[in-house]
Amino acid sequence: MIFKQLFDNKSSTYTYIIASDKGREALIIDPVIDHVNDYSNLLDELDLKLVKVIDTHIHADHITAMNELNKRTNCIRIMGEKSKSEVIDIKIKEDDEIKIDNIKLRAIYTPGHTDCSYSYLMDDRVFTGDTLLI
Repeated sequence: MIFKQLFDNKSSTYTYIIASDKGREALIIDPVIDHVNDYSNLLDELDLKLVKVIDTHIHADHITAMNELNKRTNCIRIMGEKSKSEVIDIKIKEDDEIKIDNIKLRAIYTPGHTDCSYSYLMDDRVFTGDTLLI
């Protein structure tokens, strides 16, 4: 499995690129607009095809790269059902699964910082976005 954790100093956002293996499908969690070219370069370097992008929440301190990545790759944009965003392709709810290849993430509704926050459980990790304000 490919697992890359990236950090944006300006917004203190952790972004994750996940794929089952080189040359396969990938997903990105919480991409930041200032790093779109970095993500594209890394995807190219690893010969990955971006198929899904997930934002854990909407908030002023996180300027998402979701739409720009969709323009470049035609990836599917995913957020929780409580999201007020109008550009989402799939709105998930509690216990829904997001799959690519043999990787599966389960949605967990985790309101708090924002009422649209979702965390995602993948085997031995949980992607919380700002739910825990890392």
